[in-house]
Amino acid sequence: MNTMNKPVLDNYRFERKFIIPERLTHSIEEVVKSNSALMRIIFPPRFINNIYFDNSRFKFFFENIDGVSERMKTRIRWYGNLKGKIKKPVLEFKQKHGLTGSKTSIDLPSFDLKDIYRPGFLPSLFQNSNLDMRKKDLMLSLTPSLINRYQRKYFLSFDQKFRVTLDNHLKYYPVSSPEQLSSCGLKDSLSMIMELKYSPIYQLESNNITQEFPFRVIKNSKYVRGIQIIYNLGTH
Repeated sequence: MNTMNKPVLDNYRFERKFIIPERLTHSIEEVVKSNSALMRIIFPPRFINNIYFDNSRFKFFFENIDGVSERMKTRIRWYGNLKGKIKKPVLEFKQKHGLTGSKTSIDLPSFDLKDIYRPGFLPSLFQNSNLDMRKKDLMLSLTPSLINRYQRKYFLSFDQKFRVTLDNHLKYYPVSSPEQLSSCGLKDSLSMIMELKYSPIYQLESNNITQEFPFRVIKNSKYVRGIQIIYNLGTH
């Protein structure tokens, strides 16, 4: 097959999110696969871990709560085990532009999760990275605000225009001290989150897919939910 002719998901994309009721979590994979877009599993399930960053006033959190159209969140993401040596961490900047979003990723060297509590470690990590000066200055002004973890399953439509992910086993961890990382984390009451991701050029086609799902589209941010759960924040 000529891969040059395959549609790709643009860096600017829509993300439509759905909450899956607990009574349907056991059958959700069949619901996804039976969609007329012919979704298929493209990657083995894996655990995703994130360290989110914010300033002392939780600027990114409140911009999301307030619905600011041009907003950002930043995190370090890795896969596999939560604790111990972090292999292939990636610093991500997720930007929201109205209804679409984009993401910039920068590889970081491996480190141990407990290193984030060592004085000067994170500033040194960012200073020695391939970040441009503007992003370096931004990261030096932020501190870790939340850790979360969940398992993700991946699906892709037959025409490769649409991707679906299923996230469950969501947990949140406070990051104010290394002792808190020893906890089991706080479990999210939401059973499962499904996301449909696609380029804006396929917006009309996406309606055919969502109409076949018996779920309601919602606004959901794992970062916002985690901050609300850990710090009991929600309003100014």
